[in-house]
Amino acid sequence: MLVVLVHDPDGRYTSALEARKGGLAGYEALFAAVTETTHPALAGALGRAGFTVCTCRPADVGASQRAVLGLVARYLDHHPGPTAALCCDFDRWLHWRGTFPDELEGVPRRIAALRPRPWYVCVGRTARAFATHPRVQQSTESATNRALRSASGTRLDATAGACWLSPEGLGLVLAGSTERTKATDLEWPGLILRADRRRLRGITTEGLEFETSEFYGDDIAAVGGVEAWIEETYDCPVVWRDRLRLAADSVGALARVLERPPGSSVQLGWGVPIPSVKDGDSLPAPARAEMRIV
Repeated sequence: MLVVLVHDPDGRYTSALEARKGGLAGYEALFAAVTETTHPALAGALGRAGFTVCTCRPADVGASQRAVLGLVARYLDHHPGPTAALCCDFDRWLHWRGTFPDELEGVPRRIAALRPRPWYVCVGRTARAFATHPRVQQSTESATNRALRSASGTRLDATAGACWLSPEGLGLVLAGSTERTKATDLEWPGLILRADRRRLRGITTEGLEFETSEFYGDDIAAVGGVEAWIEETYDCPVVWRDRLRLAADSVGALARVLERPPGSSVQLGWGVPIPSVKDGDSLPAPARAEMRIV
């Protein structure tokens, strides 16, 4: 399955979706959390491409993620089996499909070869792909990932905007996630670590290189090139503030999750305790979140 987060008020991704929608045929099911401010043309194109869409508030990224994962859980209730989900920011998926399509298609095979069978895979970046990002992202995301390494004992890239979830991992995330922001980048791996650290793994990819510039061609041309545009757009105090805040929030979420005693249950929104998930256990009911399906 493919699960994407979509925020595109200007409709910049619409033409790329039309050009690359052939890459959607290999997924069993398609789900999208789309912000209310996303351009209607793109929202309509997603529906026509076969996505089940839920609309969410732009500021509540964590709630948006849980809402769309709730749709996935309901799907699995009616289609039980070993199906897993690739969760990815939509612009990153589009860029990946357009630049390294064979690598993208090979992700399930790479993950299927991992042992023991993972519940959560941080789908990250090679050193080359990571180095294509603006300095502010490299600096803050390096710190975030270093915190996860200190807890897991493994070098992982959890901030690339993509992850892979098994049904067991999905159940743990829906039962335990509470973050409102993209601090879920470390909250979710932390939930897996707390349950069974052997089930948290990672892979690296070339296709998750810096993608944003692909969709801002006119803006880039106006300032004289990609490097000038990146400096003007990203190397400023407001962006540094926001990225540093996200890094701090992410590390805080990881610390909070891991402070819970091992083996303790977590509470869903309506007070039902959910124990740690083991292989073969059924999924807990998805946490409730405000959403509407269109």
